[in-house]
Amino acid sequence: MKNQTLSLLQMSLILIGSTGLVNHVIIIPMVLDVSARDSWIAILFSCVSYLFLLPILYFIQKRMHGEQLFLWIKRNFGIFVAYPLVAIILLYLFSLSVVTLKETLTFLSFYLPKTPKLFLGAAFSIICFYNAKHGIQSIGLTAGILLPIVIILGFFVMTANFPNKDFSFLKPYMEYGTSPVIKGMIYPISGFVEFGFILFIHHHLKTKLKFSTLIWIGIIFLVLTIGPTIGAIIEFGPFVAAKQRYPAFEEWRLVSIGRYIEHLDFLSVYQWFVGAFIRMSLLSFLIPDLLQVTNKKVKYGLQLFIFGGIILLSILSINDTAFYLFLSRLFLPGTVVFMLFLFVLLAFLSMFANKKKGVKTNEAQ
Repeated sequence: MKNQTLSLLQMSLILIGSTGLVNHVIIIPMVLDVSARDSWIAILFSCVSYLFLLPILYFIQKRMHGEQLFLWIKRNFGIFVAYPLVAIILLYLFSLSVVTLKETLTFLSFYLPKTPKLFLGAAFSIICFYNAKHGIQSIGLTAGILLPIVIILGFFVMTANFPNKDFSFLKPYMEYGTSPVIKGMIYPISGFVEFGFILFIHHHLKTKLKFSTLIWIGIIFLVLTIGPTIGAIIEFGPFVAAKQRYPAFEEWRLVSIGRYIEHLDFLSVYQWFVGAFIRMSLLSFLIPDLLQVTNKKVKYGLQLFIFGGIILLSILSINDTAFYLFLSRLFLPGTVVFMLFLFVLLAFLSMFANKKKGVKTNEAQ
């Protein structure tokens, strides 16, 4: 079976593209809803979580010696620990996939209100399946090609909207004390904890993971979150921005070039598609990869089954307000609790793991 490896740059681009969709889009309306004008402060303060996440992640990864997560747990602690723990991780990854596709279909409904969601979900999933079935290297290459254009468009919309920015909307700072800031911190952290994805793909890395790489990725996660949040506040005001479903993409509606060029918000569709494409491809790749499914037919069948379940759940007739409340009150706080628990548990297990290096498996799953 053909070996597939990733460079640190490719891994970083995959994480930025995947988690960027959450940090840049999904969590921002929730932070604005809770923290309003002080949302950017809540995001800034949430970086304190890096002091916990990054050292523990680096410690766990070093103790695993490049061994695949499931094999490492099974070799050191047996199947009675490995199977239940990996099963919970797989459920977590599957639920993230459903939320991603559900949010993507909601966003697309603004532009294609008459197109059946089943058709949109199936068409998008087929593209993601094709990318995922070609392995982690394919995901890394597509991220490397598509993501730079997203970054360029991000700088473009930021620059083009300078005439619409009013920085006085950021004041007064902490008008209602620290309570709104503290309440809003949970949402950025729900994106930051996806640093844990590194533990799921680190066995595909060509070179050893550097702590400086984690710091740079963390800084980019912060910029991806705080940039559009500040932009939404200073362009729309904190109260109007809090009422918008996707403030980061509403900013595109303000862009105009000269007298005759406007309505450039269609470019936001490309930005969203790239993030969702990388994220869905990665999540659907990770499930059979974590299970160490080596038979191609079984792997492809499992991925098709997963996509079928994702599509069916994402097109369920659920009111968008109810789904938004589910995400903000249950799902995102729940992912923070789960991932923090996983970090602590794996760190604890790492202290008792056999120091002997296991077999490194970076095969295409």
